[in-house]
Amino acid sequence: MKYYDRLYGELSFPPIIYELLNCPGLLRLRDVRMANNQFVSFPAFANASRYEHSLGVCYLAGLCAKSLELSEKDTIELMIACLYHDVGTPPFAHAMEEVLQIQFNFDHEENLRQIINGTNGSFEGNLEQVFLGSTTKLRSVCHSKLGRKSGLNLQSLYRIADIIVGKKEEVLSPLLNGNGMDLDNIDNVIRASSAMGIIDSKDTKLAIQLAQSFVFNDDNEICHSGFFINEIRRWQQIRDEQYTAIFESIDDFAYQTMIKKSLSLLLSDSDSKQRLNKDSWKLTDSSILYNCLLKNPLCRQIMQRVQLCKPFHCIGILYIKGNGVSKYINANIPIIEDVASDCFKEVLGLKDTDEKIKDLVTNVVVANFYPDKRKRPIYSKSLLFGTMTSIDEPNFKDVEGALLGLFTPLHNSNHKDVTGPDGSSVRRIVSFKQKDLDILVKRLKDQVFDNYDISLYGKGKK
Repeated sequence: MKYYDRLYGELSFPPIIYELLNCPGLLRLRDVRMANNQFVSFPAFANASRYEHSLGVCYLAGLCAKSLELSEKDTIELMIACLYHDVGTPPFAHAMEEVLQIQFNFDHEENLRQIINGTNGSFEGNLEQVFLGSTTKLRSVCHSKLGRKSGLNLQSLYRIADIIVGKKEEVLSPLLNGNGMDLDNIDNVIRASSAMGIIDSKDTKLAIQLAQSFVFNDDNEICHSGFFINEIRRWQQIRDEQYTAIFESIDDFAYQTMIKKSLSLLLSDSDSKQRLNKDSWKLTDSSILYNCLLKNPLCRQIMQRVQLCKPFHCIGILYIKGNGVSKYINANIPIIEDVASDCFKEVLGLKDTDEKIKDLVTNVVVANFYPDKRKRPIYSKSLLFGTMTSIDEPNFKDVEGALLGLFTPLHNSNHKDVTGPDGSSVRRIVSFKQKDLDILVKRLKDQVFDNYDISLYGKGKK
C-alpha cells in the first residue's frame, strides 16, 4: 500500500515501518487533531491529524538518518521513535494535557515511555489496551523476524523511549526532542503553517532541507550545518508568523478556552458517568466530544456553543512574562478566574443571585493561556568549516512569555442602577471598558502575578 503526504508527496519507508503504520496506538491519532481546537479561522489546520504529522516526522527522520549516515539499526530506532512520539497524546492535545497535568501530573511523553517499557502501573503492563481494546504493535514487531533482521531487540524498545522523552545521555535525542528546532517541530511548523495558508508553496520543501541540516561535531554531538543557516532563519520566521496568526484569532482562543473549561468540569464532576480519569487520554477528539462532553449536563451548554460557533466574549488579552509562567498560570487558573470575575461583576453591577449568573456552570470570567513560542532561541551550535558558532546571539534573553485570555459567557454590558447628577438612582447600561480592564490588570498583578510582568497584549515589549 502506498502512502502520500500533503507536503512530501509519496512517502517511502523501510519494511518494518510499514508493519507499524496500522498499529492501534497510531490509528487513534487519525482522530486526534494536530491543533487542540476546532480553529474556525483555519479550517484546513483544524482537520490536520497527529497521524499524518507522525508519518511526516518519521519520513523526515529517514532523510536525516541518511544524511548523517546512520547505521540501519540507528535509522530504524530513530524512525520508530519519530513515528510513535505522539502516541501518548490525549484528545484535544495540549488543552486536555494541561487539565490532566494538574490532577494527575500527566505528561504525554512520559506516558508513552511507560507504555513502551511496561512500567505504567497497569496490571496488563506491555499489553495495555490503548485503542478500541487493542494494544500497540511495537513490542511484537520489534521481536519479529523482520525486527531481528533489522537489528532490533529488547534494548531497542528502551532506546526508542529514551529518544522520545529526550534523555540527555542518548546521542540521537536532539533529533526528536531537542531545544528549539528538531524533526518534530520542523514538520509541525511547516505542516501547520501550510494548512493555515500563511506560507507560500515553495516553503513546503523547507522541512526536507532542514531534516538534512543536522551533522555530528568532533565530540559526536548533534548540531546544525552552517550551510543551512538561511533555511533555519526562514523556519524561525515562519514559526513566529504562525503563532502570531493564532494569537490574533480571538474567537479561536475563546473556543479553546471553552473546550478546556468543559474538560475541567468533566474531570471534577464526581457524580457524572462521563467523568474523566487518568486513562481518558486513550480517547479521541470525537469520542470524548460525543460520548462525554455533549452528554454531561455541565459541559453540554458550553460545547454546544463551540459546535455552533458562538464563542464566549473576550474582555481582555494580557501578556505575562517571567520564568515558568505557563506552568504557573495553569496551576492558578481558579484564582485568576475568581479575581477577574469579581472585578467584572463589580463593574456591571451583577449579583450572584441574578438569574443570568445562577444559570452559569462556570465562573463569570473564564481564563486560558497560550505559551508564547515565538522568538525562542535554538539551543544548538552550527558547524561551518570546522568552526562552532551559536545559531542565536549568545546574549539572547530567553524570558518565557504567555498570553492570558479572559472570556465571559455573558454579554459585555448590563443594566445597572447608578447615581444621577441630582442624587437620584438612575438605571443605565454599563459596559466593561478599557479603564475597567486596566483596573483588572492591577488587581491581577497585586493578587496573582506579583513576581511576573503583566501588560495588555500588543502593548510594550515582548
